[in-house]
Amino acid sequence: MKKVVIYFSMTENTAYVAKKIAQLTGADLLSVEPVKNYPKKGPLKYFFGGMHATRGINPELKPYDFDSSLYDTVIFASPVWAFQVAPPVKSFVEQNKENLKGKKFALYTGYRGNGAVKAAENFAKFLGIEKFEKHLFLTDPLQWASPKKEAKIEEFCKSMI
Repeated sequence: MKKVVIYFSMTENTAYVAKKIAQLTGADLLSVEPVKNYPKKGPLKYFFGGMHATRGINPELKPYDFDSSLYDTVIFASPVWAFQVAPPVKSFVEQNKENLKGKKFALYTGYRGNGAVKAAENFAKFLGIEKFEKHLFLTDPLQWASPKKEAKIEEFCKSMI
């Protein structure tokens, strides 16, 4: 069976890691995007993102193609917003909750402040699992690139093969 990386990215940090994970593990890649985009800059970016994350407001998503029967492992990739994964990722789970039962799950979370551990715990509960098989935390891997971060991505991927 195969793996799939399901991700949401607003600043390209998460997209960078999601694409790298897909490349290194041979996983398929699925970007989930809200119908109405979040503001990408300024205080409204944090206001709307944080408000939606804390209040559990999960947006309508643009159409996507996903056949859960093709995959045994689902790797989610998301930025951390207010101690939560980004709402578009949660929208995907809401739409596919029954089809995701029995899968193995891994998680990459990117963050700038803090909250990655709490976001993983919250998302595991949302998925109805105790914990993730594997979890990778990185701070802005694209904007603040380093050989150490690249090595962590590669290590995470090797553990998924």
